[in-house]
Amino acid sequence: MPPEPDDQHGPGVRVPPPVWAGAALAAAWLMQRLLPVQLGPPAPGLGMALIFLAFAWVGWALLVLVRVGNDPRPDRPDSALVTGGPYRFGRNPIYLGFVMVLAGAALSWGTLWAWLAVGALFLVLDFGVVRREEAYLARRFGDAYAEYRRRVRRWM
Repeated sequence: MPPEPDDQHGPGVRVPPPVWAGAALAAAWLMQRLLPVQLGPPAPGLGMALIFLAFAWVGWALLVLVRVGNDPRPDRPDSALVTGGPYRFGRNPIYLGFVMVLAGAALSWGTLWAWLAVGALFLVLDFGVVRREEAYLARRFGDAYAEYRRRVRRWM
């Protein structure tokens, strides 16, 4: 088992979540080019609307983080526990936004690979990033985080 990250250096997330999201999107696109599997008709209007909403959601979450003095990069320590803005509805609004972007692409393309990428990204974020961050936040903010965790769901 790897050593616990130092609380002054963040939760120890090694690969930034936007990299995972970009890799999942690129992999879905590439697999569709190599082995096309259409699940249904593309819905580009609906997909683009979801992508637009996802970017607005992520932007709001980032704005709230920065306003309290936190660096949004997951390898940096947090100076404050953020519970307002979109963090009232779910503890991971930025990561939810990344999954929403991929879901928008999946709707736009209508392909098996895009929907598999949505699921794969969700699992990577949930098990590889979110759980590591939760352990860090529990150590860093103690009872305040425990209370927040009781009130607010992980994803929404």
